[in-house]
Amino acid sequence: MASPVKTAVQDIRRLRKITAVLTRHGFSAAARRAGLGGFLPDLEADGVFADDDEGDELLGEDRSQAAIRFRRVLEDLGPTFVKLGQVLSTRPDLVPREFMEELKKLQDQVGPMDLEVVHEQIETSLGKPLEECFEEFDEKPLAAASIGQVHRAATVEGMECVVKVQRQGIQEKIRSDLDILYYLARLLEATIEEVELYSPTDIVSEFEKAILAELDFRQEADNIQEFGTNFADVEEVSVPEVYDEYTTAEVLTMEFVKARKLSAIEGGTEEAEKVLENLLDAMVKMVLYDGFFHGDPHPGNILVREDLSLVFIDFGLVGRLSASQQDDLIALILNVLAGDVDAISRVLLRMGRPVGRVNLREFRADVERIRGDYIDSTVGEVNVSQFIQEVMDAAQYHKIRLNPNYAVLTKTAATIEGIMRRLKPDMDVMALGMPYARELAMRRFSAKKIAQSAINTAVGFSSFVTKVPQQMDQVLMDMESGNLTITVRNESLDQMGETLNTMGTRIFLGVIAAGLAVTAAILLAPYEAEIQGVPILLVLGILSALGATGLFWWALGWHVAASRKGKKLRLEPFMRFFRRK
Repeated sequence: MASPVKTAVQDIRRLRKITAVLTRHGFSAAARRAGLGGFLPDLEADGVFADDDEGDELLGEDRSQAAIRFRRVLEDLGPTFVKLGQVLSTRPDLVPREFMEELKKLQDQVGPMDLEVVHEQIETSLGKPLEECFEEFDEKPLAAASIGQVHRAATVEGMECVVKVQRQGIQEKIRSDLDILYYLARLLEATIEEVELYSPTDIVSEFEKAILAELDFRQEADNIQEFGTNFADVEEVSVPEVYDEYTTAEVLTMEFVKARKLSAIEGGTEEAEKVLENLLDAMVKMVLYDGFFHGDPHPGNILVREDLSLVFIDFGLVGRLSASQQDDLIALILNVLAGDVDAISRVLLRMGRPVGRVNLREFRADVERIRGDYIDSTVGEVNVSQFIQEVMDAAQYHKIRLNPNYAVLTKTAATIEGIMRRLKPDMDVMALGMPYARELAMRRFSAKKIAQSAINTAVGFSSFVTKVPQQMDQVLMDMESGNLTITVRNESLDQMGETLNTMGTRIFLGVIAAGLAVTAAILLAPYEAEIQGVPILLVLGILSALGATGLFWWALGWHVAASRKGKKLRLEPFMRFFRRK
């Protein structure tokens, strides 16, 4: 294990590299705001320069160029930051549209591992020689990424398979980068109030869970097996079989599936129609019935067998929805189709968590505008992805933070819509979705569902009625004993108190300063000594006055700093002051 000193030195070097990359791509101003300004002088001495004004492009209306430069920053910083960008590309509730579209282009551009390193990793992880596990093992990888690479092989039992092998040392590197990301996130939250809505620490925390789960191949194996169990009775959908005896945290061995990639299916054909039907059925079952869905269903992760059944692969990213989240999603879909703007607004508020005051009238107006722009247009022209993005933007603007599970679902829905439009270019989204909507309505308003809801409501109300008398007795007893305290908060009154406190402190310190000056004059009055014709009393009086004035301003500065302790700085006033003309 590395010593703390060595780790600290490595982290400092990594921070310096991050600052250098940010500066190289025109984000030196952003580096300063993130607290990395101490590294900038050294970088400028090394010949790395950038115009600070370019960093302000993030605040402008045209963010496309800044988004491109940000993608390049992540690519230069390596695997952890590439993965972070890929995760952010699934979060339309956090990332501006231009950035999200650019981050979708991030790819793991790494070279393959040496075959000797691959063999060593497999033997170390499985605990036995390669020859005892695999009868055949192709030297050339089928794919290579930052986390690992995939080889085709055959087990000693003669089963064709693919072997996913994790890169050596990748866990230590990612954990080190995560420490730095946490440091930067906390620094931003502690110094800049405007980032509070985005909660950088929560983003890093979610990213940590996702990437650490991806580093444990046993988690992916469990996801594959859970998905297979959910679709065990569905002939049109399957997953590869996992070979547990050859699977560990660093090695994942699965059945080799002989099938075409979905991208090979020609759009507008009869087989494309069948594939589209199977895909839509599978997604509805995943999301609205099982609550467990594939988080990255791009055409490369969906295979098509000869009978046009589908095979889903690569379960490193999955999404989950609880029963209540599924009900909220169904309610949102039905209310959107029904055009009930008030109900849509209520469901969206229930699906998220306000992090500030929400103006319900303005929020409802935005929801009504979005629904009118998309749903009331020609049905064949409805763009589901843009509609969802607009809703996410509205929630973000009104300080409503949606559950991360919905963000993964949003990314999945956008990917699936793209596949569907390629398979059927003249697709009518509304006509295609109506049969599913009717089925969902029957499920939501079935007699069993209504009865269960009524029972739950009755039980809750019964508990409420039972507890109210006891709680009222407690309140009355506290009032009689004088233990009931009522606190009234008013922002204007709080500000008035701070103002009076500051004024009183200034007057008090001013009196002290004046008293010191007067005292010095009285004590020195009997003495008339002079230095080169200048009375000593005058000199000492001036020095005393200066000392008292310095004491006054020092104490005042200390008081202001103490009064702001625990408060965050607002970025905008400082930016207005320092912004170039």
